[in-house]
Amino acid sequence: MLKQHILTSLIALGTVTRNGVPLGEELVTPWLQRHMPNLVSKARVLPDGVTWTEVGALLEAAVSAAQELKGVLKGTGRAQFVLAVVQSLVREFAPPSAQWIRLLLNSPFALMLIEMAFKRLFPNG
Repeated sequence: MLKQHILTSLIALGTVTRNGVPLGEELVTPWLQRHMPNLVSKARVLPDGVTWTEVGALLEAAVSAAQELKGVLKGTGRAQFVLAVVQSLVREFAPPSAQWIRLLLNSPFALMLIEMAFKRLFPNG
């Protein structure tokens, strides 16, 4: 169910790929199958006392996984892709007491954080 929700969210973004076509299920589904186990494992620790460390680990895992799509997605499209994945995982796993994460992820600052993570983890592109 979570995987389907994330898939729907990613396709609903309407992100255009480098070749000019909208991001579709044929690309997103295999990516989700490969990366969901690791992303879910990072998100499962959120209910145990959410700190910036756990949120940062989830963001970095999503950024690292999304780097696989660098030949397909570019610029803000990749940051929006990561943000949609992380938002879905936080909604699913973070406790209600972790409202600060939701506020952070719903702010314009979230996309900047994700872009900074891409630049830090992959300085050469």
